[in-house]
Amino acid sequence: MFFLPLILVPIVFLMALARLYQIPVQLRSGRLRLVERGRPVLRLATLLAYAGLLTGSGALLAALVHAGFFAADRWSAYLHLAPYLALYPLLYLAAAWVFYYGLKKTAAA
Repeated sequence: MFFLPLILVPIVFLMALARLYQIPVQLRSGRLRLVERGRPVLRLATLLAYAGLLTGSGALLAALVHAGFFAADRWSAYLHLAPYLALYPLLYLAAAWVFYYGLKKTAAA
Protein backbone atom coordinates (compact mmCIF):
# COMPACT_ATOMS: atom_id res chain seq x y z
CA MET A 1 0.00 0.00 0.00
CA PHE A 2 2.75 2.45 0.84
CA PHE A 3 5.26 1.13 -1.69
CA LEU A 4 3.76 2.71 -4.81
CA PRO A 5 3.50 6.25 -3.37
CA LEU A 6 7.05 5.96 -2.08
CA ILE A 7 8.27 5.31 -5.62
CA LEU A 8 5.81 7.56 -7.42
CA VAL A 9 6.00 10.71 -5.30
CA PRO A 10 9.71 11.52 -5.90
CA ILE A 11 9.28 11.01 -9.64
CA VAL A 12 6.15 13.18 -9.75
CA PHE A 13 7.81 15.78 -7.51
CA LEU A 14 10.74 16.10 -9.93
CA MET A 15 8.33 16.31 -12.86
CA ALA A 16 6.42 19.07 -11.05
CA LEU A 17 9.61 21.01 -10.35
CA ALA A 18 10.57 20.75 -14.01
CA ARG A 19 7.11 21.92 -15.07
CA LEU A 20 7.16 24.78 -12.55
CA TYR A 21 10.49 25.92 -14.00
CA GLN A 22 9.69 25.40 -17.70
CA ILE A 23 6.32 27.17 -17.85
CA PRO A 24 7.57 30.68 -16.93
CA VAL A 25 10.69 30.26 -19.07
CA GLN A 26 8.66 29.21 -22.11
CA LEU A 27 6.07 31.95 -21.53
CA ARG A 28 8.80 34.56 -21.33
CA SER A 29 10.54 33.31 -24.47
CA GLY A 30 7.29 33.19 -26.44
CA ARG A 31 7.31 29.43 -27.10
CA LEU A 32 4.21 29.03 -24.94
CA ARG A 33 1.19 31.25 -24.43
CA LEU A 34 -2.02 31.31 -22.45
CA VAL A 35 -5.26 30.57 -24.27
CA GLU A 36 -7.11 33.30 -26.12
CA ARG A 37 -8.65 36.21 -24.33
CA GLY A 38 -12.16 34.91 -24.95
CA ARG A 39 -11.78 32.20 -22.30
CA PRO A 40 -11.21 33.99 -18.98
CA VAL A 41 -12.26 31.01 -16.82
CA LEU A 42 -9.66 28.77 -18.43
CA ARG A 43 -6.98 31.45 -18.06
CA LEU A 44 -7.84 31.82 -14.38
CA ALA A 45 -7.87 28.04 -13.92
CA THR A 46 -4.42 27.83 -15.50
CA LEU A 47 -3.01 30.48 -13.17
CA LEU A 48 -4.66 28.82 -10.17
CA ALA A 49 -3.31 25.41 -11.21
CA TYR A 50 0.22 26.84 -11.38
CA ALA A 51 -0.19 28.51 -7.99
CA GLY A 52 -1.69 25.33 -6.52
CA LEU A 53 1.11 23.14 -7.84
CA LEU A 54 3.71 25.59 -6.56
CA THR A 55 2.06 25.78 -3.14
CA GLY A 56 1.50 22.03 -2.92
CA SER A 57 5.09 21.27 -3.87
CA GLY A 58 6.45 23.75 -1.35
CA ALA A 59 4.18 22.47 1.39
CA LEU A 60 5.08 18.85 0.67
CA LEU A 61 8.78 19.66 0.74
CA ALA A 62 8.42 21.60 3.99
CA ALA A 63 6.41 18.79 5.59
CA LEU A 64 8.96 16.18 4.53
CA VAL A 65 11.84 18.25 5.89
CA HIS A 66 9.96 18.78 9.15
CA ALA A 67 9.13 15.08 9.48
CA GLY A 68 12.67 14.02 8.60
CA PHE A 69 14.68 16.43 10.70
CA PHE A 70 12.58 18.22 13.31
CA ALA A 71 9.83 15.83 14.43
CA ALA A 72 10.23 14.15 17.80
CA ASP A 73 8.74 10.87 16.58
CA ARG A 74 9.68 10.39 12.92
CA TRP A 75 7.59 7.28 12.24
CA SER A 76 4.34 8.85 13.36
CA ALA A 77 5.21 12.01 11.43
CA TYR A 78 5.76 9.97 8.25
CA LEU A 79 2.52 8.04 8.81
CA HIS A 80 0.71 11.34 9.24
CA LEU A 81 2.12 12.41 5.83
CA ALA A 82 0.96 9.25 4.04
CA PRO A 83 -2.36 10.67 2.76
CA TYR A 84 -0.61 13.80 1.46
CA LEU A 85 2.03 11.69 -0.27
CA ALA A 86 -0.70 9.61 -1.87
CA LEU A 87 -2.65 12.68 -3.04
CA TYR A 88 0.30 14.63 -4.46
CA PRO A 89 0.34 12.71 -7.79
CA LEU A 90 -3.36 13.56 -8.17
CA LEU A 91 -2.54 17.23 -7.63
CA TYR A 92 0.07 17.02 -10.36
CA LEU A 93 -2.32 15.19 -12.68
CA ALA A 94 -5.02 17.82 -12.18
CA ALA A 95 -2.56 20.65 -12.80
CA ALA A 96 -1.17 18.94 -15.91
CA TRP A 97 -4.71 18.51 -17.24
CA VAL A 98 -5.41 22.23 -16.79
CA PHE A 99 -2.05 23.12 -18.34
CA TYR A 100 -2.87 20.98 -21.37
CA TYR A 101 -5.98 23.03 -22.11
CA GLY A 102 -4.82 26.39 -20.76
CA LEU A 103 -1.36 26.66 -22.35
CA LYS A 104 -0.75 26.50 -26.08
CA LYS A 105 2.50 26.25 -27.99
CA THR A 106 3.05 28.98 -30.54
CA ALA A 107 3.37 28.21 -34.24
CA ALA A 108 7.09 29.11 -34.19
CA ALA A 109 7.79 26.31 -31.69
